[in-house]
Amino acid sequence: MSLWTLLVNLLLIAAVVAYVGDVVGRRVGRRHLRLFGLRPRTTALVVAVFTGVVIALLAFAAFFFLASDARKTILEAEKVREERDQLRSEVERLGGHVSDLEARAARALGESERLERELKAKADALKLAEDEIRKLQGEKELLRQAVEETRKQLEEREVELGRVRAEVERIGAEREALEREFDALQQGQILLLDDLEKLRQAEADAIQRAEAAQAKTREAEAAAAQAEARVRAIQKEIAALEKERQQLLGDITTLDAERKALEEQRDALRLANRRLQDQLAAANQQVFDLKQELLRLEQERSSTERGLEVLRRQLSDSLKDTVLSELVWSTGPLQQALDQAVHLAEVQVRVEGFRGVLVPEDLNSEGWRAPGVIQARAEGVTPDGKVLLQLRFVPKELRFRIGQVIALRELPPPRLQPERARRSLEDLRETAFERLLKAGVLPERVAAAGLSGAVLADFQAQIRDEVGNVVVAVVAADDVWTTEVPRLLYQVLYVP
Repeated sequence: MSLWTLLVNLLLIAAVVAYVGDVVGRRVGRRHLRLFGLRPRTTALVVAVFTGVVIALLAFAAFFFLASDARKTILEAEKVREERDQLRSEVERLGGHVSDLEARAARALGESERLERELKAKADALKLAEDEIRKLQGEKELLRQAVEETRKQLEEREVELGRVRAEVERIGAEREALEREFDALQQGQILLLDDLEKLRQAEADAIQRAEAAQAKTREAEAAAAQAEARVRAIQKEIAALEKERQQLLGDITTLDAERKALEEQRDALRLANRRLQDQLAAANQQVFDLKQELLRLEQERSSTERGLEVLRRQLSDSLKDTVLSELVWSTGPLQQALDQAVHLAEVQVRVEGFRGVLVPEDLNSEGWRAPGVIQARAEGVTPDGKVLLQLRFVPKELRFRIGQVIALRELPPPRLQPERARRSLEDLRETAFERLLKAGVLPERVAAAGLSGAVLADFQAQIRDEVGNVVVAVVAADDVWTTEVPRLLYQVLYVP
């Protein structure tokens, strides 16, 4: 039932009740009837007052039964007010919770970045340590090969030194044999000289044996010459052997010096090997410590990632349906308008610390026609820090014309019950907002529709002198479109 039909019915009922009351009053006055022993004039006044009460009651009953929205509002006023207060407290609590979650998310992101930097630094240190270990292992292998070659060279030199010593001993033995032979030849020469002297002394006595003695003497001289030649050859051989012995002694000295140098080099290599083993053990310990630190960092990272996942879910819940960007699309290609809305949303989320946006691939834009508003709303947050977008299009359509009633309510007497009247005005405003939302007006436009506390206080000051119930409506001060901020105002429709 429309407002004008309701008002006509109320006027008709009031007129009928007033007429009946007037007729009853006149009859009571003419007949001078008395009620409860009162005077006729007083009785007529009582009848008139009672008629007024009946008019008010019948008007309220007709209004109650004919206006379903009003009846629903009156019956559920307390429940709606409680739900509104509860929703307001929930909104305030969620606002504080969102701020807390944003702060925790920022701290968690900072901690995650710090852990990632530490993990990267530890990984770089581990890589450097592994490179150093590989380098030390290569140097160790080279030193081991050098020690092995040096040991082989030392063994070869020792074998050669043993061979030289054996050769020297053999030459010494030959020299001793030659010296003994030389001594024997000298003794033989001395004996031959003695025999020659005896023969010379006996020459006078043995002339008969002179020829034989001379022959023996010539043979002895020839043997002596051969012995002297042999002695000279032996002496030359002894000199050569002595020279060779001296040369071998020099070689032995050189080999001893080389052996000592090789032994010193071997000791140095052993010392370097022990030092490398110590460095390798220290490097292995460092690698073990780095692996333990890496394991600890991995555990911290896992714990941080779990905490970030919880925060991400909470942040997703708090960001859900948040408008990130809004674009008024009047002309131009749809895809260009969508790209611009997505770009504005990405700029917004990057300013707030996120890593970008994800656009749904299955967007159904069939039936989108300009003019209208394209909104990019937050649907959630992905694990990699990107915001899921939900693109929504609201066509520009007329919902209420200027002066059209959006919601109405009967207020208690403002002068007698100002607090109840104020609460009723607040409930009326909420009802108007709900009807705007149901009509398809953007929630952000409804939230900016006005009817603030100051406007409510000014309107209540205008009707504060009314001593009876007042029917107040929220009407459109201008044409209400789905994509524009509606202009609303309070208006008194009926004052009994």
